[in-house]
Amino acid sequence: MVSSLWGIIANTACAVSLPEKKVSLAEKYKGEKVHESEKDVGTELDAVEVMNRIKPGQQLPSMILKGLNGKSYDVGATRNKAMILSFWASWCDPCRLEAPMLNEMYSKHKHEVDVYGINVTRYDRLEDVQKFSRSLNLEFPILLDEQGALFEQFGGAAFPTHVTIDDHGRVREIIIGMLSERELEDKIEALSKK
Repeated sequence: MVSSLWGIIANTACAVSLPEKKVSLAEKYKGEKVHESEKDVGTELDAVEVMNRIKPGQQLPSMILKGLNGKSYDVGATRNKAMILSFWASWCDPCRLEAPMLNEMYSKHKHEVDVYGINVTRYDRLEDVQKFSRSLNLEFPILLDEQGALFEQFGGAAFPTHVTIDDHGRVREIIIGMLSERELEDKIEALSKK
């Protein structure tokens, strides 16, 4: 009997935090008079954002991302195999260490599991993304989450972040931080079992 494990795993020892770009509502409207009923809006909006995040067990939504190869990819499209999304940035050292392992796993398991490297271009530069991909001879598709919208739906906390999705399109795990070769292999094997 195989049980499904769904969850969020944080490996913070091997993750790089994102540069802070968000500005709170209080800072944005500093000095302006605020109506009494609007004072706690920032907190309420943060709570709504958290509630709208994709969680393990939920269906992956349809989202079309452009690839470095010029093609468009719908990451939430119906497919007959499992998928791993790996969110990264070119300046992230753990991402650079992990990319060759992802490349090897992709070559070995591409008939059972789709692997997509998703660059969160909002925190990166396109020319650095292209150089990163070329220098490591990455074979798996590199997609561009230009505004970081998909990354934010998964919580968008650090690089790398991995999302495993089963062959029915349901999110199985959200993993923050670098995975070892053995951990990657275990995740792929668990996903490819039907």
